[in-house]
Amino acid sequence: MSRKTALSSVLLTLVCCSALVVPASAQHFQQVKGTLASVSAGRNEIFGFDIHAAVWRFHASTNSFSKIAHALLVNIAVGGGTTSQLDEVWGIDASGNVYRFNYSTKAFDQVPGVLSQVAVGVGNQDDCHPYEVWGVNSADAIFRYNYCTSVFDQVSGLLIQVATGGGDVWGINSSFHIFHFNFATQSFATVTGSLTQIAVGVNDVWGVNSSNSVFRYNPTSHTFNSVRGNTGQVAAGGDGVWLIDTSNNIFRFDSSSESFVQVSGVLKSVSVGSGAGVFGVNDSDQDFTFVRP
Repeated sequence: MSRKTALSSVLLTLVCCSALVVPASAQHFQQVKGTLASVSAGRNEIFGFDIHAAVWRFHASTNSFSKIAHALLVNIAVGGGTTSQLDEVWGIDASGNVYRFNYSTKAFDQVPGVLSQVAVGVGNQDDCHPYEVWGVNSADAIFRYNYCTSVFDQVSGLLIQVATGGGDVWGINSSFHIFHFNFATQSFATVTGSLTQIAVGVNDVWGVNSSNSVFRYNPTSHTFNSVRGNTGQVAAGGDGVWLIDTSNNIFRFDSSSESFVQVSGVLKSVSVGSGAGVFGVNDSDQDFTFVRP
């Protein structure tokens, strides 16, 4: 083989190999048409609300949000979808009234109850809980929705935030103590640590404390271990674990290196779905979705 031919072969090999590598810069947050104050992503559905509490639903075919008529909500939770069931979409209005999205009528139906926060995830315990739908009210009382009776059943304890994912349920009380729901005893048990925010993914649990440090739960030691500082929000789902730092920079958790890697862009909040993708909102209420080429 001549030197020229050998050199050409090497160059061709390098070009082919480089084509197989997707540069990190190619993975980015792309702006989506719409202006929302908050967004929530599930397996197939993404809903959000704007500064006027109007509700919007994302359509992948047009890469934009469309308004849901006659719906005014200030809290929305989307999740619980699997290969065999749709996402559940729940919301709360400014007065604490609770609503559930009706796919047939494309409208939100009011459900008995008054809550200040609602969380939705996959259910797998019994026929009355095909989804885990939990909420807390302004008095910190805890409720779990019963699909057999179509009402919220009160659960013993007091929480200011409840989170569910992968069939697991966690919460935080007003003293920032951590609680984990035990399905066998049907009660919440305390877990060592202190958090101001908690997020439950498919197989892991994360949280942020008052010093802006992010923690990851170790199921073997039953403790939360510090991962890094300077964190404003952490979100987890089937589409990964993401955080926003105190300067609104974006990071995703890289399981291969067991560390958070910065992603280009600036967001004030992020929502991680379990198939629908990763969505975020910036300080101007512009909407973005993470794109992998």
